[in-house]
Amino acid sequence: MDVAATVNRLFAEAGAQSQGQAAAVAEPTQRFAVVADTRSNSLLARSGDPSRLARLRKFVAILDSPTNAGGNIHVVYLKNAEAVKLAEILRAIYQGEAGSTTGTGAATTPTAQRTSLGGNAGMTTPSNQSPLQSGGTSGLGAASSFSINQAQNTPSAPGIIQADASTNSIIITAPDAIYNNLRAALDKLDVRRAQVYVEALIAEVGANKAAEFGIQWQDLNGLSKNTAQPFGGTNFGGAGQNIIGIAQNPGTAGQGLNVGIIKGQVNVPGVGQILNLGFLVRALQTDSSSNILATPTLLTLDNEEAVILIGQNVPFITGQYALSGGATTPTPFQTVERHDVGVTLRVKPQISEGGTVRLQIYQEVSSIEDATNPAGVITNKRAVESTILVDDGRIVVIGGLIQDTVLDGVQKVPVLGDIPVLGSLFRYKTRSHVKTNLMVFLRPTLVRNSQRAEEYTGERYDYILGEQQKAKPAHDVVLPDVVSPTLPPRPETPALQIEVKPYNNEGRK
Repeated sequence: MDVAATVNRLFAEAGAQSQGQAAAVAEPTQRFAVVADTRSNSLLARSGDPSRLARLRKFVAILDSPTNAGGNIHVVYLKNAEAVKLAEILRAIYQGEAGSTTGTGAATTPTAQRTSLGGNAGMTTPSNQSPLQSGGTSGLGAASSFSINQAQNTPSAPGIIQADASTNSIIITAPDAIYNNLRAALDKLDVRRAQVYVEALIAEVGANKAAEFGIQWQDLNGLSKNTAQPFGGTNFGGAGQNIIGIAQNPGTAGQGLNVGIIKGQVNVPGVGQILNLGFLVRALQTDSSSNILATPTLLTLDNEEAVILIGQNVPFITGQYALSGGATTPTPFQTVERHDVGVTLRVKPQISEGGTVRLQIYQEVSSIEDATNPAGVITNKRAVESTILVDDGRIVVIGGLIQDTVLDGVQKVPVLGDIPVLGSLFRYKTRSHVKTNLMVFLRPTLVRNSQRAEEYTGERYDYILGEQQKAKPAHDVVLPDVVSPTLPPRPETPALQIEVKPYNNEGRK
């Protein structure tokens, strides 16, 4: 292509000077055009003057000759691709071409070109000659010895193609023919890769309803007398519900309605002084609901995995050693492992030509349920791992849980609790209804240019800026004003500047 540009400029200027600008354009025989064909590395020329074609052929032959300058080291600065990874791909391309060429057993042009890579300037072979012709000898023995020496002098592919990670550039040490082939592949690979903006929507709606009602009674008056006296009663439920526990400590009474009859105190052997609580009625009804929405988002390159984690790193005790008896030499210790607890999203997208996105997804939502359990921390965990296909901008559900639990419990005295109406004095009833709706949705959006990325960035930036303004402390007469942290205003995207200049027959002004 460089030769084509030089020839076009030289011959066009020469024709214009000899014939005049107007005549050169008007005369068909003076028209001259040279086009480069990169596929075959050749020039295509068209002209009505055979003499000009002859001069062109001689001129191209002079240009298409090896130079004495050692300019076979080329440095290519990449714009989008990663130099280290791209260098590995180019080495694989070169090694594949070299292997297929030497496998035929013939000394062809690429073999001759690889000979010049060994650094021996005296063995440079033109592209239109075989090694036998360049060596000046004939015969099978000479060709064999040349091939053996050539194979020994051929450098390995890693020495031809190197990557400089600091400048993100590729260094190619090769003649022009090999360099042009590698450069053509390099230009096609060094393109701007599309990105994927992934939104994960985790919606959880729960409802919890519970109710309890019961009557308990006891007669402890006979415990304070020395004569034989009967005593007894009913007690149901656990802590905060049982009449005996409340009689020992009224502060442990559970939430809800607690109505009882107390007559002084009574001394219970083995327990101590407690309230003489003879009658207790408990009633409680709870109704709670939850609405949780988590929207972790990620922006990642095509075929690149991205991870976002929002949560805590919680220690879990896995083992411990403590002293026993009178041992004093060993030191007590515990072994601890840490695990991430929170919202985790791991995504690896792959974009197809039709705009469909293939996603490898791992989504996890975990939380601490109980940190006081002697056996260790209890956590809740909801996770989904899948591989799906989604169109650009579409929402798809990747997992969910719909759980509906109803518990109905009755504690009663046998026989007496089954008596109509009167049996209510000997029963304690509990009922609960727990309903959980959990759904995980996903929406990938392709970001193929910087303008699309600016839209999503600006939208999120403005949203956070608005939330910060809402959270700003209001002015108070007593308390001092404090400066609330706030993002700076989002800079405007510079518009495209187009300069229009007048044009006339004399040229541009």
